[in-house]
Amino acid sequence: MDTTKTNEDEYLMKLVRLGRQLEMAGFYNAAKLFWAVAFSEEMHGTNEGIHATPQEIQRDMAEAIGMLKERGASPTLIAALERGEAAVRAVRSIPFTEIGDVHVCRACGELVVGDQPERCPNCGGYELTFRTFPAVHYLEPLPPQVALEALATVPTIIEGIIGDMTEAEMNQQPSPGEWSFREVMGHLYGTQELIAFRVKKILEEDNPSLRSLGVADLAPQENVTAQDLFQRYKFSREAMVARLRTISPADWWRTGVHEEFATVTLLQQASYFAKHDHAHLTQIEQIRRAIGA
Repeated sequence: MDTTKTNEDEYLMKLVRLGRQLEMAGFYNAAKLFWAVAFSEEMHGTNEGIHATPQEIQRDMAEAIGMLKERGASPTLIAALERGEAAVRAVRSIPFTEIGDVHVCRACGELVVGDQPERCPNCGGYELTFRTFPAVHYLEPLPPQVALEALATVPTIIEGIIGDMTEAEMNQQPSPGEWSFREVMGHLYGTQELIAFRVKKILEEDNPSLRSLGVADLAPQENVTAQDLFQRYKFSREAMVARLRTISPADWWRTGVHEEFATVTLLQQASYFAKHDHAHLTQIEQIRRAIGA
């Protein structure tokens, strides 16, 4: 038996149990500390090896599904996991129709895939007892003004990071296979064009269809300099932000139908791309340090 792993598992369970105990006793601000520490420990504990190869991900996913089968996971969950595994092996996006919402009862831990039940099938808890898990935390909505200001300020932050970098430095990879600044900028420009298009559709159409695009669909454009990519990104972002500053509060709740995430609001889309950009800001800083620019 791996006693180190057993001790780590017991440690995490103790943190979560304490969070629940304090919450049940009404000490909410103490409870949130233990929930946060548990999450922090999970992030620290999984940082090593996070950049796995497709083969490693497929291997680990198959192993995890096997473990869940042994632990008696529901056939519905196993079927959903296997649909996800098939999509990962085929290297394709997973539409919402294949794996719908995922809910966990906060009273007893029952996991439900699909439509949220009115009552927990295990403990009878009512509908709002469930915690629903979005496909990615980017979809958790920010307050409208926070999302808007985050979108507005990113170009200025990037400009500050770039400083006096030369075009050659912008094209330099930190190490073989890692993105250069130009490649990151090409990706950011592609995603900016995507969100600008979606903002326009959601504001001008009733519940429009929003096509899902992957990283490969948003690859950097050829024969365009890094500086030009940044300027195009900045121009598109400023125009989009200017339009968003004119909309009514109700417009933030206009919706579109995303093939991967189902119904999403304009606020969720703005929050998604604001958080996405901020994740890449750290990457840009790391690239500059790594190449010694």
